Amino acid sequence: MALLAGADGPSDPAERPPGPLVLTLADGAKRSIPRGAFVRGGKPSPALLRHAVSRWLPIGGERTRGRATITVAYDRALTTERAVRAAPAGGTVRAAWRATASTIRAPVVAQKLHNDCESAALEVMLASTGHRIDQLRLQRALPAAEPLDPQDSGGGRVWGDPDLGFVGRPEGGGPAGGFGVYPGPVMGVAKRFGRKLDRLSGSRPERIYARLLAGRAVMAWIGLSAGPYATWRTPSGKTVRANFGEHTVVLAGIYPGGDVRVINPLEGTLERWSRAKFEAGWSLLGRRALGV
Repeated sequence: MALLAGADGPSDPAERPPGPLVLTLADGAKRSIPRGAFVRGGKPSPALLRHAVSRWLPIGGERTRGRATITVAYDRALTTERAVRAAPAGGTVRAAWRATASTIRAPVVAQKLHNDCESAALEVMLASTGHRIDQLRLQRALPAAEPLDPQDSGGGRVWGDPDLGFVGRPEGGGPAGGFGVYPGPVMGVAKRFGRKLDRLSGSRPERIYARLLAGRAVMAWIGLSAGPYATWRTPSGKTVRANFGEHTVVLAGIYPGGDVRVINPLEGTLERWSRAKFEAGWSLLGRRALGV
């Protein structure tokens, strides 16, 4: 016996009218726009769709990525364009949005040694990925750049290469008081503990801010002062010109309006820096940076 169509409509799925539009928000939530809100005379109306998107789409919201909370603003015009294209068949429309601020959850850590700001910052960076390792353990894992203290060879001062290892004494003291280390050896230590860091040195500031808005922390070398500078040769003959105001901080998000959220291990503080302040200090150390 043949099956008859019921009173509710055709039984063949292919003959059923399209369903509602479903807006997928940045946090994965969904909002359904019934067809009656944007269909007139059997056809979708762009004007009604604009009104419907304006009604059903919030102005902003939040999404979570790993240990980061990202604040978003929705683009109603672009979302409406997507809805107009999808309206005849119904279905799901991904709401268009852009990140406007972020908070990356990471501990505020103070450096334990006079010169171990890089290891303290690395502790914060690794913790932003859920992997907490004490800075002193990280410091011990860093290679030392020989010689420990500067030597006068008669033709000038000879000291270590910060691109190869930690220069000087992390606890301070000695004839020079110590200096620090650059990104390469820090990347090596992170890899040893199971985390790969990205080289960001030399990047434009916009690339750094884009990573922060995506919920990814950045470790940046900055100058606490414009000097003093010193020059020495490494045992291999390389010339190093270094700013003794060298320091490292972790950028852990962006505030609404664009200021940068900074975890500063110098005294263990959470600080708010303008972009101009960050970029000026970053330029003093040659725009060195690492990202998770």
